[in-house]
Amino acid sequence: MIIDTRTIHNFLSDDEITEIEDMHTKGMTTLNVDINETVKGTFKMANIWDFRIYNDTHVRLKEILLPKLQQHFHKDIFIDDCHILESFHPYSIHTDASNEPGVEYTIIPGEGMTPAWTFIIPLADYNSNTIIFDQEALHIKTVVDWIEQTNPPILNSISEETFNKYLKKVVMTEEVPYLSIEQIFPWKKGDLSAASRAKFHTSDYFFDNGITTKRAIVMWTTVPMGTVDGR
Repeated sequence: MIIDTRTIHNFLSDDEITEIEDMHTKGMTTLNVDINETVKGTFKMANIWDFRIYNDTHVRLKEILLPKLQQHFHKDIFIDDCHILESFHPYSIHTDASNEPGVEYTIIPGEGMTPAWTFIIPLADYNSNTIIFDQEALHIKTVVDWIEQTNPPILNSISEETFNKYLKKVVMTEEVPYLSIEQIFPWKKGDLSAASRAKFHTSDYFFDNGITTKRAIVMWTTVPMGTVDGR
């Protein structure tokens, strides 16, 4: 089995999203505020509301999500983290599989498990995209570190037009020659983006599209070791 990249349209219905939103407004108490610290000060990246789907708090959400994920992806898939992301600032390029010390919001797999898919389900239509690259790193969070540690080949596969449309302001120009785009996922309500947690990915600079915030369900998952090629 490989951890593939794909889009499933209409993964959640409007009624299911309404029900999940109702759970959020009535029952969500765990809030993380992601703050980015820069030399110019601090700013809020996102609000993150955590669901607890394997206990009684949000068991209904597990009933909605897990059978669909088992059907489309893996019968033994485990949802390590499930949250609503309310993004106020574009996340730049990164992976979701790293277990580097000090990396926030990275879920380390439990014993006998290995990182599988990152899932993104937009909760409304947004003029924004997630860009998923072919390149991956299971234990490296940033492209800069990946280039330094692995010395990858120069590809020069991303055109200036594509760079300006999707990547300008979120990917450094010196990173681009080493990257190639696998998929561009438009944020459409109820669609699901699936990609390996080890794949580099980034938001576009959605401010340029008139977007000030966007919301989605985000999940990080694992599967039993030995069921993935090479792991």
